Amino acid sequence: MTSTVTAYSPADLPADVAQHDLVHPAGPDRRWRESYYFSFYDTRHGIGGFSSIGRRVATGHSGSVNVLWGPDRHSLVASEWDSFEKLENHTHVAGMTYSSQQPFGDWRLEFDGKLNDGGDGVECDHAALGPVAKSAADSVDVSYDLTFTPTHPPYVYKEDSRWSELFTGHVDEVGLVKGTITIDGTTIEIDGRGGKDHSWGVRNWFAPDDWRWIDLVSDTGPEVAMWRAHLGGWIGDGAVFTAPAGGGAVFTDPASGDERAIVGYTETVRTSPRRDVPGKPIPTGLSAEITTGSGVHQLEGTVVRVLPVLFDRRTDGTLQRSWNDRSLLSTTVDGHPGWANVEFAGRVENP
Repeated sequence: MTSTVTAYSPADLPADVAQHDLVHPAGPDRRWRESYYFSFYDTRHGIGGFSSIGRRVATGHSGSVNVLWGPDRHSLVASEWDSFEKLENHTHVAGMTYSSQQPFGDWRLEFDGKLNDGGDGVECDHAALGPVAKSAADSVDVSYDLTFTPTHPPYVYKEDSRWSELFTGHVDEVGLVKGTITIDGTTIEIDGRGGKDHSWGVRNWFAPDDWRWIDLVSDTGPEVAMWRAHLGGWIGDGAVFTAPAGGGAVFTDPASGDERAIVGYTETVRTSPRRDVPGKPIPTGLSAEITTGSGVHQLEGTVVRVLPVLFDRRTDGTLQRSWNDRSLLSTTVDGHPGWANVEFAGRVENP
């Protein structure tokens, strides 16, 4: 893995773009939230992870999810709740802190606490999915101090009212992730690639019939950040972040304008039956063709870990579950190896 950072500088971003890395004035809907998400994968150590913090201003409540996993590792996970008095650019939830000094510059990610042991099976043990204090799973001491450094300008989603039940605005980035992770007393030096996104607006987990969210990073090839959802019809946005011709680990983005924007997407999802949940088979693989203004990219992926993210509600006495299989995939894009977090989401009734 290279330690070289490209010449991209957040100081060169226009002010109207830079402001979107900061918190936004809250809207009137009680479901309005501001969220940040970070991921990483280090190929040397076969370890990746992701974390996210979402804050609802109307209630003063924060929620978080924190995950470490890999193809030969146990899945370590916890979802926690916290509270806050006012919306600030630096966030702290249940032992996890996100902080930055410059919009779309470096972000520091810190954690000191425990995560539940979800086992080494493809699907995470459901007993590990909640807060540590309420979990029947064993827990492990975990701490980390990581820094995300963007290597490309951010991609800001186009304004479109059809997204209104999921967000008002959304931004994707890719970059380097470096630092240390300590698991049960063993420290790992991290030098990998990672993704970051930021959303603000209403989030209704039950609005889409289906969605596909992809956060794919690679040491040598194209990287992908995209979201598509079925909201009375398919809508999608996102970008492919490209490497120089011939590969190599020093990333540039020579495309101008919207040439990197995704303008076409087709997929084939492979699944197998999930015991006791006939309405939500477990994903096993993904093949996709992704088209931008600069060309077509071929994505192939095999699922190695699945972590269900579940939200429940009752409507007219019927239990509905928004079932989001957050999955870790071993991938190639145009033949270049990489790793991806992919969400296979859908609604399930009476699970």
